[in-house]
Amino acid sequence: MRKPFRKLAVVIGAATVAIVFATAPATAAPTTWTVGPSSPETFSALSTNTVLDLNGIPLICPTATAGGGLFSATGNPAHVGDISSAAFGSASAPCTSPVGPVEPLADTAPAWQLTATGYDAATGTTTGYIAGVKAGLTVLTCSFDVTGEVNATYTNSTGVLTVSNSTRLLTVVNASAGCAGIAAVGDHPTFNGDFTVVTPAGGTAHPTLVGTA
Repeated sequence: MRKPFRKLAVVIGAATVAIVFATAPATAAPTTWTVGPSSPETFSALSTNTVLDLNGIPLICPTATAGGGLFSATGNPAHVGDISSAAFGSASAPCTSPVGPVEPLADTAPAWQLTATGYDAATGTTTGYIAGVKAGLTVLTCSFDVTGEVNATYTNSTGVLTVSNSTRLLTVVNASAGCAGIAAVGDHPTFNGDFTVVTPAGGTAHPTLVGTA
């Protein structure tokens, strides 16, 4: 007599779990994005650790800068800012690689788009990506162009924008004859770096970006 009751208890328990999961509210994706302390706002950003890795060859820039504008927006994904200028390396701190000096040239016309998709209120962190990335690079006799997107994470408390290629792709779209062994069309380099963002451009305060449903 005990087995039927035991089976009934299992069935009831499973049904209860199913009901709980079915009725649990889903977390709504943010659709309203608010830039602070004001919107629209200009910004500038500085990194000291950007690395483009291509076929195991790290192209390292000890300094990189970016600038543009931020603005509140609605939707998901949401276009919350533009990068209208970017530069990698400088005369005093040039970009380098194991095979020789690197000369990157960012193409920000049209502007690269800062796009927000997720927000963690507990940490004040926005996740998303940067779209429309275009740049040309020269390494010795090799010249190639890269286009695509990079993942981006911004934390309000630190003002740090972290970029990577965890899921988004950059692609080599053309390469000169001197690129054998360095770059080929269709290659997917990875780009990593941490940019400290301040607002207004040249200021000292960090902008904030908050997403709400």
